[in-house]
Amino acid sequence: MSNCWVGNIKLCTPGRWVVHHRYLFFGILSVSFFLFSAHSATQSDQSKLKLGDFLPPLAGQTLTGKWLNVAAVSSANRSVVVFSFSRAGGRDAQLWTQRLAELDPHLAIYTVIFLGSVPSLFRTMAVSGIKNGMPLALQDRTILLYRDENLWEKRLQIANEDRACVVLRSSTGQIQWMTTGPFADVLYLEFNKQIRSVN
Repeated sequence: MSNCWVGNIKLCTPGRWVVHHRYLFFGILSVSFFLFSAHSATQSDQSKLKLGDFLPPLAGQTLTGKWLNVAAVSSANRSVVVFSFSRAGGRDAQLWTQRLAELDPHLAIYTVIFLGSVPSLFRTMAVSGIKNGMPLALQDRTILLYRDENLWEKRLQIANEDRACVVLRSSTGQIQWMTTGPFADVLYLEFNKQIRSVN
């Protein structure tokens, strides 16, 4: 009988030993998968921007060739960041910027245009079309990005790329109000109400 044991392992019943460790292995694997899934879900939730948050780093070259980090721009007053992810979204963003400029000519409006999905062969043409008719002051506050498009869509919870996303920031740089809906009078009135309450 003693020949069947080596330490705490019974060599005479290898089948039981294998089955036991197989269950142990799959048990550990299941727990690891659960913890990984929970961690991934938490990370996904943390990536979504919400009211009171600060914008993550958001830097790129403006239409006038300057380097600008929109998230790091400080202002004593409120400011707006308008995001667009497609050509149709760009038209929606244009409606927003035009009406917001009419609402308050002194309002700092920044535009972020993602062009990662535009084939490189057509990017020069796309940029030329964007600049056409845009006031120089707005060109100086418009950045073009060719990366992290999916990341920002997740952060802003974009459900439709054909719509712009408008983010109102308070004087402290925190998100006060945001929308991913198409430009409409009802949203414009809601923005107007919010902007009057921002410090």
